[in-house]
Amino acid sequence: MEAATRRVGCLLPLGAGGMVAGATVWAVAGIWRSCDVGNGSANGAVLLFCFLLIWALLSSVWGLILKFLGTRGMKWAYAAAICASVGIAWGMIAWIGVLDSYPSPICEGNVPPWWPEIIPV
Repeated sequence: MEAATRRVGCLLPLGAGGMVAGATVWAVAGIWRSCDVGNGSANGAVLLFCFLLIWALLSSVWGLILKFLGTRGMKWAYAAAICASVGIAWGMIAWIGVLDSYPSPICEGNVPPWWPEIIPV
């Protein structure tokens, strides 16, 4: 029974990393679409590459946090992994999504009008 639990446990970092990476890429695509950045086909290739990199990064972070903090209690390890995922996703959205090197005539400061003001980028 313990071996089956460990095998399923290794899928959690992959699933959680994939979900957060997908949400991050979806937000970046929305920002680029709203601010008319680039073109659709080139953006799709870049976002696919970014998705794979962010997924690998987040899965590694989840795996490391669960491995090292899981001995102290899984609820603290899950909380730390979720906080790290939110921080990484926010950083990636601010870094990749809001391009300072690509001035947008549509979006003031390269931030779309629908972006919540309480979340800085």
